Amino acid sequence: MSERSRWRSPMARRERLKDARTIDKPTPIPEESPLSKPTFIATPSAPEEGDAAPAGRTTLADLLRLFDPDAPNRPEAGDEAARTAVGMRRVKAGANLIRMGAPAMALYFVRTGTFKISRVDEDGYEQVLAFAGRGEVIAYEAICQDAYPTNAVALEDATAYVVPKADLANFCRAVPAFEMALHRAASAALVHTNDLVDVMAAVSSEVRLARFLLQLSRKMAQAGQSPRRFILRMGRRDIASLLGVAHETVSRSFGSLATARVLHVDDRDVEILDLDALRAYARCTRRAHEDPMAPRPGRLAAAPHRMPGRQSLAA
Repeated sequence: MSERSRWRSPMARRERLKDARTIDKPTPIPEESPLSKPTFIATPSAPEEGDAAPAGRTTLADLLRLFDPDAPNRPEAGDEAARTAVGMRRVKAGANLIRMGAPAMALYFVRTGTFKISRVDEDGYEQVLAFAGRGEVIAYEAICQDAYPTNAVALEDATAYVVPKADLANFCRAVPAFEMALHRAASAALVHTNDLVDVMAAVSSEVRLARFLLQLSRKMAQAGQSPRRFILRMGRRDIASLLGVAHETVSRSFGSLATARVLHVDDRDVEILDLDALRAYARCTRRAHEDPMAPRPGRLAAAPHRMPGRQSLAA
């Protein structure tokens, strides 16, 4: 038989198909190979919630450093803090750390990044309640509630330590410094609530924005960053929701402060040019800051319709 006939024979075709299947078939991985099974990083007692992913193993000593770099070395921390494992979550920008209505399983301490805390009404409206940054506690309400009352969404790539509710008592008993840190975080949360009340007490949108920016400036200073120049991690709509005004009103308020040369604004890059002037705006309650030659509030008592603060809210 010629070489060409052998190539076309049925037996030869079957051999070619067999060779092709052998080439396409992946090489099997031995059962003992490290690639034969997926590898997971264990995080102790860290419940899976929201869209967060495990970020590895850390210790209670690392968590304590959020509040005081020297805290792990203090007697109230002891060696137990370095031996106590704590879970950590990595959350991508736009993803949820916790979801409103989900079972409240843990508290979270922000390590890096910024989170938006909000709740959604039945009609779908999102009300922004706060912005949480480094060292702040999220879901402190989990201690006394069975479900999370809010959402926590990362405004940038972020990480957070996870402390399950079931471990709180043991952590506090074993490491007294952690109990002190927990009280400190709760106290800071109350301060931020009072700050929001202070913002909402102002009628003028410019005053509300000035107070918000001053509070943000103080937080930046406490974090060791510039109190005068920073990048807003939140958008105008989120700020408007927090301040209780329209999106367009926030944009106009930024424009007013920029025109007064109090701020320089370039998209989300904000620079406070005159900190004293911003404080002067923030001290007002019912009207925007005016120059010394402007009529005093007492003179406008008979004509309340001329108050610029009320006009700006109606805009």
